[in-house]
Amino acid sequence: MKTLLMAVDNSPVAEKVIATAIEEALAHKAQVVVLCCVDPAYSSCNQPIDITAGEDPEDFAVAQDEQNTAELVVRHALAPLLRAGVDARGLIVAGEAADTIVAQSQQLDAQMIIMGRRHLSSFNRLLKGSVSAAVIERAHCPVLIDVRKD
Repeated sequence: MKTLLMAVDNSPVAEKVIATAIEEALAHKAQVVVLCCVDPAYSSCNQPIDITAGEDPEDFAVAQDEQNTAELVVRHALAPLLRAGVDARGLIVAGEAADTIVAQSQQLDAQMIIMGRRHLSSFNRLLKGSVSAAVIERAHCPVLIDVRKD
């Protein structure tokens, strides 16, 4: 079965990325792995956290820290995938976002990476760097960037 890697974070762009991942997964009859990266400085676990679909995100308390926020983000992404009939699971991995996304896509032998972009200002792009641009440069597979604005 084909695997699509969907990278999400706690931003408004995530809803669009989830919708795109559902479309692509159904069109390609692929499973989706939802990935959320956590800054290693805030991670309490040095191993990836694997989350299976099927649990209602409303059952979980509001997140108090970055790792819990990542878990909530992944669970919120898994719910619509599951409702759409997409085979999906989630991963939370500590590491720099672009490097982690590319490494996980290789480890999973993903056929595509699906992610969004935040529409950073030129100053913020210079200051912080663009994760989506870095992934595009380093990825071994196609990268679909959802750039739709509200």
